Amino acid sequence: MSGPEALRRILSSIYEQTQRVSAEIIVPYIEGLHDISHLLNSFPKVNFIPALEIETIATTPGSGHRHDLYDRLRSVGLSNSQGPIVAMTEDHAVPDADWCEQILRSHRELIGYSVIGGAVENAVDRPLNWAWYYCDFGRYGRPFIPGKRDFVSDVNVSYKRDALFAVKDIWERTYHETTTHWALLRHGHKIYLDDRIVTFQDRPIMPINEALFERVEWGQVFAETRAAETSQIIRLSFALGTLFLPFLLTLRVLRNMIRQNRSIVQMAKAMPVVASLTIGWAIGELCGYLHRRESVSRTAAKEIPEHSITIVLYRFNP
Repeated sequence: MSGPEALRRILSSIYEQTQRVSAEIIVPYIEGLHDISHLLNSFPKVNFIPALEIETIATTPGSGHRHDLYDRLRSVGLSNSQGPIVAMTEDHAVPDADWCEQILRSHRELIGYSVIGGAVENAVDRPLNWAWYYCDFGRYGRPFIPGKRDFVSDVNVSYKRDALFAVKDIWERTYHETTTHWALLRHGHKIYLDDRIVTFQDRPIMPINEALFERVEWGQVFAETRAAETSQIIRLSFALGTLFLPFLLTLRVLRNMIRQNRSIVQMAKAMPVVASLTIGWAIGELCGYLHRRESVSRTAAKEIPEHSITIVLYRFNP
């Protein structure tokens, strides 16, 4: 289960790195929901920022409530960043031992790029975890050829602060990597994917029904975000396209598995779960294209799920 202990794990994995580079760790959290006193004592140099009021989508089935909470927490963290380089990850993504140094090196070397993302690897050898990993992050698994991209993952991303804050109106209330990166591209900024910057997905055990529900929610949030920037006709065409999504997404997963030289046994174990998760994602996208979120309510902290702490932000001073 996520939450303070998962956060402790990731902080422990990189706290030593902040002693080697000039870096500040920012952790937005829900005050009143999580007891972080033990984290304050263990990590005195971490900047824990309480999110005093977070507006969330009304807690109706399929509303994307949890994802919306995480997106708003990230906005709190980003808004409080001060350094020229802002890097972001989550509590499921344990950074490699040289994560900080590699981010700084990339930004020094790749002067023309405002957004630099990194590789994402799977750290848990279970069929469900492999299926999760490939559905979300397969395209970021090594080996791949580093270079210019149109997108990178928000669990391993870093920004030049000037560029990020030039589009602050896009993410100030709710951060979505899609709309943020689209806005940066429209402003002429470039995105790079670097295989030297690595995080490892270390997700806890979750029943398959919860995993499916998560995929439906995440697919819905993606579709709602995408639909907000398109006409009704295009939105409906996207909705029709969801009929083919399970097939296309499963093919993409298979292609990434082959690229990473996974064995036939590994693929055979993961593919049934992959197929289920891609169907869940397609259902979520369909709901998102057909439904526009309108009702917004203030949610008391006690109503927010225990695994709300999912985002850790780092402020770097090269």
